[in-house]
Amino acid sequence: MLSLLHGLLATLLAQAPAPVPEPEPAPGPVDEPVSEDISTAPAGDSPVAISARVTPDPSQIGDLIKLEVTVAYPTGYAVNVPLGLKLDPLHLVSVEESDPESTGQGLRKVFTFTIQHFNVGEARTPAFPITYVAPDGAVQTAQVPPHSFTVTALLANEADPKRQGEDPPISLEYPNHRAETAIYYTAGALVAGFVSALLWLRWRRRPRPVVLPPPEPADRVALRALDRLKEADYAGRGEFQLHYLMLTEILKGYLEGRFGIDALERTTDELRAALLRSEAAIAPLKPTDVIRFLQQCDLVKFARFAPPAGEAADAIEQARSMVQATTPVSPTSPKEQAPKDMSSATAPKEQAPKDGPPAPPYRPESDIPTEPVPKFKEDDR
Repeated sequence: MLSLLHGLLATLLAQAPAPVPEPEPAPGPVDEPVSEDISTAPAGDSPVAISARVTPDPSQIGDLIKLEVTVAYPTGYAVNVPLGLKLDPLHLVSVEESDPESTGQGLRKVFTFTIQHFNVGEARTPAFPITYVAPDGAVQTAQVPPHSFTVTALLANEADPKRQGEDPPISLEYPNHRAETAIYYTAGALVAGFVSALLWLRWRRRPRPVVLPPPEPADRVALRALDRLKEADYAGRGEFQLHYLMLTEILKGYLEGRFGIDALERTTDELRAALLRSEAAIAPLKPTDVIRFLQQCDLVKFARFAPPAGEAADAIEQARSMVQATTPVSPTSPKEQAPKDMSSATAPKEQAPKDGPPAPPYRPESDIPTEPVPKFKEDDR
């Protein structure tokens, strides 16, 4: 009996309808700021999220419009624009892409398409693919959503724009002598200014003479060189070859600078003919005396002849006497001679003593014979 009651109770419970749970209230819509000029592609199963916007909107006909496509993708992916992309009926001007930047959960890249539209009214960018490469090398595409924008005309502020009429023609007197005269004068002034500038530049670039100081007389150069040679005292230190080499160069340099004889580059034998041809120019020097002096110097330079120390000093004085004998005398002006003549005319004349012999006549110092210049001894050769 009890078993029968239990079976009946179980049957009733099985046939009773199950309690229906009360439905939970659906969550309200979340207010998110969504820009009206941004279109977002559906996510689907693609790991790439794409959004696009057009600026400026609205734009005028022929303006450069920017279509910015922002692609968000995971790290390790690569996103590119397919080659040969066309956006008909829009005119694609250029495509630029930014460097990938991190968003904290992946990367983001912005593609900027510069486009133009030449029709007035509502326009729409076509949908086109964006290629992305997965880390395993698989190449897939994601679609960029289309986006609508407005193109206005330049005359959109007028209800019924019409072409303006042409301005009436202006009557000018022809021929216009005043305008022609002004043109001719202006052209002439330009040509004259151009020619003047060329002449001035040519005058600036003209060769200008370089004024050099007068050269020092050859006798002063030679005498100063002889003084330095005497102070060096090469012969006193036993350097006879150097002493006579310097002495020869000084004398040859004087002959070349004073008389124009090419002496420095010639040997003594080669110089003989040149001195003989210039015998009148080098007077009172005699070519034979100069050649004999140079030959005596060559004995020391090339034959290693060692003369006495006194003869080395005498050789300097002999060369000095050759220079002084041919030194040009500067003429004195009549004004400088006048005081001397007047002083000599007014000076009292010397009278010879009546009881003594007559006084000898006055002889200037230049007429007094000097001692002969010492030369090398012929026996020393």
